[in-house]
Amino acid sequence: MTQDSTLNTLNLNMLPFNERACAYRDEIFMSDNFDEPYDSVDLSNDPQILNFISSPYPFKVQFAMMLLCLDGYMRVNLNLNEYVLQRNCIQIVIPGTIGQCIKISPDCRMAIIAFAHVDNLPEGNTQSALIVRKYLIDNTILRLSDSEMDEMLGLYHHMQKKIRQPEGVFTHEILNGYIQIFYYNLCQLMSPYIEQKDTQYVSRKKQIFDQFIALLKQHCTAERRIGFYADKLCITPKYLSQVVFDISGSHAGDWIRDYVILEAKALLKCGKYNVQQVSDLLNFANQSFFGSYFKKAVGCSPSAYQDS
Repeated sequence: MTQDSTLNTLNLNMLPFNERACAYRDEIFMSDNFDEPYDSVDLSNDPQILNFISSPYPFKVQFAMMLLCLDGYMRVNLNLNEYVLQRNCIQIVIPGTIGQCIKISPDCRMAIIAFAHVDNLPEGNTQSALIVRKYLIDNTILRLSDSEMDEMLGLYHHMQKKIRQPEGVFTHEILNGYIQIFYYNLCQLMSPYIEQKDTQYVSRKKQIFDQFIALLKQHCTAERRIGFYADKLCITPKYLSQVVFDISGSHAGDWIRDYVILEAKALLKCGKYNVQQVSDLLNFANQSFFGSYFKKAVGCSPSAYQDS
């Protein structure tokens, strides 16, 4: 059984499409509630939005998205951490995130840009990719000034206008250009929060770290041994641990534990499985071993967490 089969998945084509939304092929989705003639639409009373707010189960998001908030607020759970998106803030959600919308205020004015793929982001630039990676380890929300948000909204409107026009020969390239400007603006805004380090071989280390995270997302429900991931990467467990720590500031074992516990928490709270079934889904030898593993990481038993 794969990870995604145990949780409700949220795909790009499931986002509510109405007169306020526009999309480019099956690659980009944009929507907002603040432009004429749909000024100040109350998202908390939108029937399509309510399907997501009122859902008692978390979703595993299969796409990347940015949420731009102009006024009001939205409360969300991402990877079991609660965030409040407020005025002049951007929230960044990466594929594979386990998320749940809790509440949207009646005066919330916001926009969403969602991408089915992230291949068009300029990850080849080591410095920018490292800034984004480090920032998103501890943060999903970026606070902007009025002028910075105005600049981002200007890019948003340019992209929206281009998508609404009949597709031309270079529409794809133009949209990719806007996306890259958006990306580098975010890197510029994130950079003051990141302690820059001139680490030798950082490009190779980042590549190993990215491969480790990709393997972890794929195998964390079945494999919890550092040696498994090191073997897949053809390096020693000691070197893998050192690389992961250099890039992220956390040990490989901590990453493995956090991903397993994240899956466990989501499964326990989704309302579909009991503790024994969650233990089986995560390939623990028995429920007792799962309970000890969970309690050591979380501080309470799986059943206590499920009932909380």
